[in-house]
Amino acid sequence: MGKFKDLFKPKIKIIIKNYTFVIIGSILLAVGTGIFLLPAMLNTGGLGGLGIIGKQLFGFDPDLVVLSLVWVFFTISLLFLGWRFTIKSLVSSLVYPLTLILLMRLPGVVTHTETLFGAGADTATKLIAGIFGGVFAGVGVALTFLGGGSTGGVDIIVVIVNKYLHISHSVLAFLIDGLIVAIGLFVVGDIILSLIGIISAFVFAITLEFVFSGKSHALTAYIISQTKSEEINTWIQTKTDRGSTLSPIYGGYEKDEYMMIIVTFDRSEYAKFVNGIAQIDKDAFVMIQQTATVLGEGFNNLVQHKEGLVNRKRKDEE
Repeated sequence: MGKFKDLFKPKIKIIIKNYTFVIIGSILLAVGTGIFLLPAMLNTGGLGGLGIIGKQLFGFDPDLVVLSLVWVFFTISLLFLGWRFTIKSLVSSLVYPLTLILLMRLPGVVTHTETLFGAGADTATKLIAGIFGGVFAGVGVALTFLGGGSTGGVDIIVVIVNKYLHISHSVLAFLIDGLIVAIGLFVVGDIILSLIGIISAFVFAITLEFVFSGKSHALTAYIISQTKSEEINTWIQTKTDRGSTLSPIYGGYEKDEYMMIIVTFDRSEYAKFVNGIAQIDKDAFVMIQQTATVLGEGFNNLVQHKEGLVNRKRKDEE
């Protein structure tokens, strides 16, 4: 019985840690949106931006718009992407909108946010709201990714379009958020607020990249296991949507031969890969590094680019 408990202790600890990251991340995202961005009417795209548009056009409460859209996109994800992908956004889909509603309806919080960032606030104050809102939201989303979760929302549309049209995630996300901000500009009719919203979106993106460490969404893992490399490779092939490469290597000391597994994956899959490898071989040696560019199946399309002027000149000279 003791051995049985010991077997599941590491797995339970990992699950608790991951869910803690997702819950704290979702709460911080709600703080950034509900205390700073929505009270200041700053449209940075995403669900918050749609909430502001809904308020201006129809008088809907923005937090209720966010709640409704979270579950609309959750249902769409189930239909088009299946439960394996959708389940990653379940905890955030519960915690984020409920925390947002709580923050935007507590009397004490409402009084302070309306006084600080409401209609009478000056431009400098709203700029501060945009900066802090972007920071809190960026840290929140980064923690959610580190916990192996997903914030869902508009990202669901990005994944679906990418699945069928193979357009880059980053390009799609930029286009969709840009469209939401552009619509917000016409609906709200305040160019200063829109510009502050764009600044806040940049702060969010920079914070997200800083916390998660890196500019690219792609990570590459180099995995060396003395006894279970075949099991790890099988797990990658059957339990993930990623391919792997096997490379024979030799130890530097005793010249023992091992098989190194190389696999590239999206940063939102970080916890899934680390946890999966650890469950198979907790003594495996794993190096994970940021990958600047990944071209090919599952990532950006491999297309030809025009050669630089220097290269063309060299060819002409030859």
